[in-house]
Amino acid sequence: MKKQLYTLIVLLGTSALSFAQTADEIVAKHITALGGADKVAGVKTAQYEQTMSVAGMDLVGKTSVVVGKSARSDISVMGQTITQVVDGDKGWAINPMQGGTTAQDLPEDVVKLQKATTEPTGMQLAYAKLNKQPYELVGKEKLDGKDVYNIKITKPEGTYSYYVDANNYQLVGTKSDITVQGQKVNGSAMFADYKNTDGLILPYTLTLTGGGMPGTVTAKVTKLLINAPVDPSVFAKPK
Repeated sequence: MKKQLYTLIVLLGTSALSFAQTADEIVAKHITALGGADKVAGVKTAQYEQTMSVAGMDLVGKTSVVVGKSARSDISVMGQTITQVVDGDKGWAINPMQGGTTAQDLPEDVVKLQKATTEPTGMQLAYAKLNKQPYELVGKEKLDGKDVYNIKITKPEGTYSYYVDANNYQLVGTKSDITVQGQKVNGSAMFADYKNTDGLILPYTLTLTGGGMPGTVTAKVTKLLINAPVDPSVFAKPK
């Protein structure tokens, strides 16, 4: 009986180890699908121009990213521009649609969440591995008719699920279940229209739902520059 129990423990331990290794293998293949670890690690800046559609309105967006440090987004709608910036552990925003005409500091927990925007779209799971963040394989499921692997990352604010295509290892979508300023917020994103940009295979169409947004947001990248110079002054809070 003791021998059988020992064998069971060994088998369970081996199974758990194999499962963890499989998660690493999936993420490694995902990074290869992006263009490879060297290409991913070599990205220092990214600049996007986008068109967006939400609640019947057409918007134009521009985003500048210094990887792991700073991000600025400017969204033009109805003749107004909404700006949000994260720079290190600080952040600010101007939102004339809510009557704001001057830059307001972002709350600390919002800044922490928005740090994710300092990573180019579709590369968050790759950076999780490169930055040695823990992740786990939940299992294999269906998403939008595709077989996907569900890789989960747990952070202080909640959980993030990354759905990796079981065939080509591209990121199909993400889901988040987090707490922001004491409120539960659920959101999801779907990625499509992958294109080669300077050796990186990145999504050019992003569909967002939830997260307090007024309906579904569809964003299409019209221009993407990798490692072009970004003027640091664009992240400075106006006085």
